[in-house]
Parts: sequence; structure tokens; C-alpha cells
Amino acid sequence: MEEIELVEIENLSYSYPGGADPALRGVCLTVREGEFVLLLGASGSGKSTLCRAVNGLVPHFYGGRMSGSVRVAGVDTTSAEVRDLARIVGMVFQDPENQMVTENPTSEIAFGCENIGLERLQMRKRVEEALANLRLSPLRDRRVAELSGGEKQKVALASVLVMHPRVLVLDEPTSQLDPISAGEFLSTLKSLNDELGLAVLLAEHRVERCFHFADRVVVLEDGEVAFDGEPAELASWALQKPWVPLPPITRLFSGLNGASPPLTVKEGRLRVAELARGGEPGGTDRRGPSAAPGAGTGPGSHGDAPEPGVEVKGLWHIYHDGTEALRGVDLSIRQGEFLAIIGENGSGKSTLVRHFNGVLLPTRGEVRVEGLDTRGVEVARLAASCGMLPQNPNLQLIADDTDRELKTTLEAMGLPAGSWDRMVEETLGLLGLERFRFHDPATLSCGQRELVALASVVVARPPVLILDEPSRGVDQGTKERLGAFLERYNEEGNTVVLVTHDLEFAAQWAGRVLLMGSGRVLADGDKHSVLAESLFFTTQYNKCFRGVDPSVVTRDEAAAALEVLK
Repeated sequence: MEEIELVEIENLSYSYPGGADPALRGVCLTVREGEFVLLLGASGSGKSTLCRAVNGLVPHFYGGRMSGSVRVAGVDTTSAEVRDLARIVGMVFQDPENQMVTENPTSEIAFGCENIGLERLQMRKRVEEALANLRLSPLRDRRVAELSGGEKQKVALASVLVMHPRVLVLDEPTSQLDPISAGEFLSTLKSLNDELGLAVLLAEHRVERCFHFADRVVVLEDGEVAFDGEPAELASWALQKPWVPLPPITRLFSGLNGASPPLTVKEGRLRVAELARGGEPGGTDRRGPSAAPGAGTGPGSHGDAPEPGVEVKGLWHIYHDGTEALRGVDLSIRQGEFLAIIGENGSGKSTLVRHFNGVLLPTRGEVRVEGLDTRGVEVARLAASCGMLPQNPNLQLIADDTDRELKTTLEAMGLPAGSWDRMVEETLGLLGLERFRFHDPATLSCGQRELVALASVVVARPPVLILDEPSRGVDQGTKERLGAFLERYNEEGNTVVLVTHDLEFAAQWAGRVLLMGSGRVLADGDKHSVLAESLFFTTQYNKCFRGVDPSVVTRDEAAAALEVLK
């Protein structure tokens, strides 16, 4: 049976309104019925723009200049209405808030079916299937505004799947999902692809959970197709291109001579076991945080700053609908520590850190930041002690250029105007953002906006810095710059608290890890003791080396262990 090309893109070039450079340049790409295509590239390479072109948002919604053609199931997207394309193409965006139009998950998921006039019984069946498959049933009557970022992402995914599209386009859909939820969703997506012939175009930076699902991988560089081939071929092609995202295990083994590098943890474990049979791992001690290169533990982690930067005692938080988001949390974060908070979606991570800058107040219990009781201090005053980068950088950005964005923070902090230019230049230089100083953040990629939002927080040098999912939608190169910056900031004596689902990122830079579940602290200690003892909330490196050297949790430790085995 001849395969049908559902998506046909020919010589597509596109520039956003006012954009100096084209976002896409002569792109040619096809996606066949039942094909799973993984779309990779650095931040700003054109991935999101290409996704928008497939469902007609480019150029219908964004305007701009477009040449070439895009056809989906034979329909030219430039002549079809976006609402008509929605029956063929389902689109899941990076920021779930951009898709939310109703107040609760059930009505949100049903919204698209209602718009196309689906019969009520059939609509109810589809909604219930989506709620069950994505494990959203307990959230069906919650208010969307009170869901965690990851829970919102699941609702957005479900609202698209109920439309039963022929082509599913996803732009960083797992960026806010915990490892277990992300794995479950991608497995569901692969089942739909295998069993129903659903064509999938998936743009991702964190590829470790989906790389082996792809039939093809397409890499964009500066708006052009730089690679189009099978996953195994990409590993060899990307060897000298560190900006190309590969699964951690694949990148770890890609420099070895001989067989092609493993694409999954299972293949990696087999390779490590083979090497281990040829000799013992040796005696390198990597069990403590001080032995891990790049741990970023900071001066306070070694006991020379015993005063708590953040003190939490008996903290409960109950939302208006009765949801107990936090249940008796006790926590002390010393000045100069680098702490990563991990856990499943809805475990209370974001709710906890929002207490640190006074955005939320305790239902019961007490929170003190730099000695200040958050219940008796204005949020503006707390901001001087505790800067916070929220999950969605768009919530942080209010000015029409980066320079003004940072100076707005300095003005709010009451810092002398004569020092503004120097502080802005230093901050932008540290984050590699100099060229975007006079750009409108709204025109930047998600990863670039994330760094601009971070710059707007750290420009005033708060002694406590909170980051909620800072690596979502961020390419590998940007993550490396972000991690290095946070390490320097921490080494200056500042406290860094990182909420993340990116366990490799947490392991590489944090010294201490807090695991949360059901609003409680489940584990708290140095990263090795917490991550190495977890079955699911740990790194690919630890899973790969667990049977040979269970102390390995970071990239550097894995590389050292592999060198010993060789």
C-alpha cells in the first residue's frame, strides 16, 4: 500500500513582521501518514515557526512574509481557514496557558468538540477517554488557574487528542511534565502513532524519552534543514555538534570507537555491562557532593554559612477549592546552598517556592526569608531579598525591549540610576544576551525569553534566587550557559533554589536535592543520596551505571566511570 504524504512543505521561507532575518529559509519537508518525525534545533532555529506553519498560524495569525507552500492532507494552509485545519492538524504549544479558554479541565477538553458540533454522547466518550489516558480524572473539576504548570500541559494535550486529528504537531509538549508523566504521555503518543496511523511532528529539546520512538529526525539550523535521517545516523552526524540534542547516554558513548552509540538506557546498560566484564570499575570515589565536578554546591553547602536563608516550619497551604497542596512542610535552606526541588506534577513544588517571595501566604505554619516573616512583609520588599523566575517567562516580561526590562527591576528596587547601565551590561554579558539588549523580548525564542526573564530578576542581585522550571524549552547550549551562570551566582554566596523536572540538569549543578510528593517532603539530602536511591526520579547516567557503579549520577561522573571501564 502506498504511503500518503500528509504534510508537504516545499521551499518554505518566512519572516515575522519587522523581523530582520528570516525565521525559515527554503525548508523542504514531508511527513507521511503514520510517520513519527522528531524536530530538533537550537533555540531560535525555527522549530516553533515550522510547527505554526503546519497548522496555518503562520501566516494567518502572525502575518509576515511567506514564500513557498505548505499542504496538509492536500489542503493549502494559506488558503484554508485555521478552524478548518484544526480538524486535520492538532497543535500543542510550549505554553499551555496560550490554549486555555475555560475554567475547568473537563470543559477545556470538550471545548474543541463543541466547536465542531460533535454529538454529545460521542463528545462525552472522547473526553472521558482523554481524562483516563492522561490520568487527569482526579483534576476534572479543579479550576484551571489552580493547576500546576505540568497539569495544565496535560489538559492542553488532552484537548487536542479528543479532536482525533490526522496530524499531531507538538512544540515542547513534555517541558513541564515530570519524568513519569512525560514517559506515560509519550508512550500514549507512540501507541496512537503505531495503532491509529497518526502522523506526529514533535519538536523537543529533551529527547531522551522520545528519541527511539522517531522514524526520522530533522534538525534545523538558522531556519534551514541541516539534517534529515534516522536517529542512529544523527548520533554520528552530531558528534562534533554539541548544540544538537541527543539522549545523555547517546552523547556519553558517541565518542567511543567501534559500535554505534546506544539510543536508550537499556542499550546503555548492556554496553556498560559488556565493558565491566572486561575489568573492574576501579576505586574512584564519587559518593559525596564535593567530589562531583560542577556540583555548584556553593560556600554555604560546606557549613561555613549556618544561618538559614529560608526557614519553613509546619507549612500548610489549602487552595480555595479545598486542595491541600502542602501538608506540614518543614525545611531549612542555608545561605549559599544550591537546592533542587523535584517531584511529580502537582506534588507542591511550585506552591512551596511561591511562599518564599510572598506570592502565596501560609494557611498554617510560618515562612521566613532572610529573617523576614513573609506574612508581615510586603511582596515588593521581599523581592529585594528573594528574586523569583516563574514557570512562564511571559509573566515576567512587561517592557518592549530587554534594556528597559532590566531597568524596570532596578527602578523598582530603588537602586541609583547612575549604576543602571553598568548593572545591565554586566548581567547581559554573563548570560550571553548582549546582542538582544534592544530587542523586544516578544520576538525572541522561548529559550531566549527565559534568559531575558532571568536577567530581569538577577540584575538586582537578590541573595535568594528561585527558579521554577528554568530549563523548559531551552536548548543544550543555553542550559550549559544557564548552569554555569547559576554556579557562579551561587559561589558568590547567594542561595539558589531550582524547581525542575530536568534531573540531569539538577544533578549536574545542584548540591542538595529535595523530593516532594502529595504536598510533603519525601526525601532531602545531598544529590547522590537522593537520586541514587530513587528508581524513577534519577538520571539516565545513574540508571545506566547502577549495576556497576551506583554512585554515578552526573555527566562528569559517568564519563569518569566509563574511562575507568575502558
